[in-house]
Amino acid sequence: MKDNIRIAIIQPKPYPAFDDPRNTGHALQLLEKCGGEELDLICFPEYFPFMGEREMGSAARKFKCYLIAGIVEEEGGKRYNTATLFSRAGRVAGRQRKFSIGALERDRLGISSGDGVFRVFTTDFGKLGMPVCIDFWGQPEAGRQLCEQGVDIVFNPSIFPILRGHWKTGAMVRAFDNFVPVVGINTADYNAVFGEKRVHQHGGGSFILQPPKMLDKDDFNRWVKGLDNIENWVQVELDQLEQVHIADVNLTAARRFRMDFFKRFGFKRL
Repeated sequence: MKDNIRIAIIQPKPYPAFDDPRNTGHALQLLEKCGGEELDLICFPEYFPFMGEREMGSAARKFKCYLIAGIVEEEGGKRYNTATLFSRAGRVAGRQRKFSIGALERDRLGISSGDGVFRVFTTDFGKLGMPVCIDFWGQPEAGRQLCEQGVDIVFNPSIFPILRGHWKTGAMVRAFDNFVPVVGINTADYNAVFGEKRVHQHGGGSFILQPPKMLDKDDFNRWVKGLDNIENWVQVELDQLEQVHIADVNLTAARRFRMDFFKRFGFKRL
């Protein structure tokens, strides 16, 4: 396991149709900006690139890093909005199906709900979770399940045409509840098309939230005594434009002090 990981947030401007095959090529173009960075993980948003599982696996192998892509998975005659994790070797290392399916997804894209079980996936740097969009920030269950499995970091691939501010607020609540770093990934601002209907997607605002670095128990106690808000947990917040952002995330505070945090605040957790 690693104390610090290096990640890339890819906030793309997709083609108007979610299932436009050009989004796979666009994803590959954006990935080229990650060359030479020695990354541990790259993450795309929800529904991007929608397809291209083979190409995303090849990219993970090329860059020798884990990669999370928004892939629509088809099984048993149903379609699922799935965060798909690829290993450094380019193999599928895990899938997380979205549980809370909105009306637009269900009616326009034919998406079915997942089983509501949120899983951690073991990597060479630690355990990660990847609940999709509102499954994480909108309700406590995903964060609770992942925390009980010892999650080290949560990736939250999303699409946010509305409620962008509340997305970060909700994610901060879940990050605090579970004392865990959270990375939220959105699309850039763009115009989407659903059949004959054009919808402006107010994008941007991808973020990294994490507890502060603390050296020892005394450092933790001083932090708790001076705690007034958690605004300094926001390490990164992007604007509305398409971009690839490279950042480091520290995992040690969550690992070392989560149980102390729960005990101090009286949280009844396993």
